[in-house]
Amino acid sequence: MSDATPEPGRRKGATIAVGAAVWLAIAGGSAAIAANMGGAGVAVAAAVPSASASASTSASATAAPSLPAETPTPTPSPSSTVKGYVNGSTHSGDLRFFLLPVPDDALAYGDTDGTAESLSDIAKQMDNSSTSKSILQQYGCSGGAYRIYRTNDGQYTVTARLIHFDGSGHAADWVSGLTFGHGNSFDVSGISDAKGLAINPTDSNGVGTLMGLSHVGDVEYEIDVEGTGSLDHSLLTPLMQREEKLLETGR
Repeated sequence: MSDATPEPGRRKGATIAVGAAVWLAIAGGSAAIAANMGGAGVAVAAAVPSASASASTSASATAAPSLPAETPTPTPSPSSTVKGYVNGSTHSGDLRFFLLPVPDDALAYGDTDGTAESLSDIAKQMDNSSTSKSILQQYGCSGGAYRIYRTNDGQYTVTARLIHFDGSGHAADWVSGLTFGHGNSFDVSGISDAKGLAINPTDSNGVGTLMGLSHVGDVEYEIDVEGTGSLDHSLLTPLMQREEKLLETGR
């Protein structure tokens, strides 16, 4: 396993626009919460009656890195002891248990079990971390997790990311409010209520990115694929289907 773990690709070119009503909600008032995050990130639009947003602040998320130069090398590892549980729409235990598995012929970066993230870790990935943290707290975010692997042929790098909310309603609101700052939006074939984004390079030798986003119960998930050139949208379908199955059944 390589010691160099690439930065997980998320919120590429993302922006957050937060309505003034968010601040009322954070202060404990009865208000609407509206957040929009483009690119590889996510956005939320959930309303409480009788409030509206009239002003906004915005922040750009940090740019995502290109494909890692290092090639991970496989090393023997013990069987995972990470445990997670699903009961209907509720997930418990170690969120890393529900990360997209690394295929047998792929090479993982970092810990093969994945990397846990706190609410603060997630917020720090955005330029306006304090605002982002407040929004995540409003939606009952208890943290997240990610795992990165490269396919054995070296053609693609795949990042699976999860965020755990306090219920399926907030997870759904987070996903449904998503807007993309750049790239081409598309529906992900075979995945209901999913959103996809393709960021194509300016030349055939550049890095192309696909992002797919959806949720199962109280967990939002995102699958990113990076590779050379413009990538076929269908690459996301089997990866997202496998992630959904794991989140739905624990298997």
